[in-house]
Amino acid sequence: MRNTDPFVWFRENSDTIYRWLGIAGAALLLFLLLRMWAMRWGGWRAAWARLRREVAVTAYAFAEPLRAWTRYRRALRLLVRRLGNPATWRDAERALAAARLAIAPARPYAALVGIDTVTVLLAGRGEPESWTVDRAELPSVTPEAADVRPIVVAVGVAEHDGEQSCAFLDLAVGPPVLSVTGEDRASGALVQALAAQLDVRLPRPLVVVAEGVHRHHAGEPVREAYRAARETPPRLGIAPVLVAAELPDPLPPELAAPPGDTPALRVLVRGPGRGYVRTLLTDQYGRLAVPGTPLLVRCDALGRAIARVLSGIPPVLPPAPAAEAVGGLGDVDLFEEGEESAEVFRTGPPRPAGSAAAPVSAPLPPETAAPSPAVKRAAP
Repeated sequence: MRNTDPFVWFRENSDTIYRWLGIAGAALLLFLLLRMWAMRWGGWRAAWARLRREVAVTAYAFAEPLRAWTRYRRALRLLVRRLGNPATWRDAERALAAARLAIAPARPYAALVGIDTVTVLLAGRGEPESWTVDRAELPSVTPEAADVRPIVVAVGVAEHDGEQSCAFLDLAVGPPVLSVTGEDRASGALVQALAAQLDVRLPRPLVVVAEGVHRHHAGEPVREAYRAARETPPRLGIAPVLVAAELPDPLPPELAAPPGDTPALRVLVRGPGRGYVRTLLTDQYGRLAVPGTPLLVRCDALGRAIARVLSGIPPVLPPAPAAEAVGGLGDVDLFEEGEESAEVFRTGPPRPAGSAAAPVSAPLPPETAAPSPAVKRAAP
């Protein structure tokens, strides 16, 4: 090495020297840029914390669709399994009726049916927010059959005490107008799911569907549908229900006036309501909230679940003294023989009298988390 000419050595290793000088220069430039970025965000510690947050947010954005799909499938399986069992519906009704007796004057408005218990949500100042009872301890028939019976509809899956429960809303209590609003696709799918449940749970003349609710159901204009529903007398103690895409304008006086204990008409409307209204608020993540209450559920899988179990949903037992006489047969169908529900989702020309009804299907619009299949209308 002592006899090596430095100029000759430099020429022989110039490529390597320049390569390492370039790497060192790039490293220095990167350090200066990082230092400038770190100083802009308050120093190295603050910059490192921000970098970790950005990485976490990016990872969440990529993983959230998969997690949402997993939650959707889990909720769908639970709803199909629970709603396909008539005992789930009956236990919700019995728990709501029993709560009216056990904790009056608190007003039950919803029920969360779990595996072993039913939690009833209560309204009213100074009252507890919920009342829980074991399903095995519920009466075999709904208490006070001569009183107003709960008319429950499923609204989704709720998380309660670390358990996934089916959430039911009682439409027999509260304001006469039920308004479903919020995210457009979610609210449209929810209105159709609720209308399908009312269709199979109530006697046929009591459900009137106006135009605009379903693209395969050519209903009457809302004013005519309202008149038809208003002229329909209550049956078995149950008021008629109007399902509409909007309220009649101007608002009829009976909808604007304070409702009595037994309203002559109930309305399910998609969009903002007026007068005395209970609001169901949906969002783009498939969640449903009832403002003013702690009820928060996932409703994105409800449409598809209802389509699968529609034929197995039990009817509302009428508030008649005959129900008390059946004793332990609380699930006996007390409706008249051969009576069918309103044709909410039927299409095509009317059937001849006495002919059998063939199942028809009409697709629901795409739901928030996944497309919904056809809603199948079972033959009576």
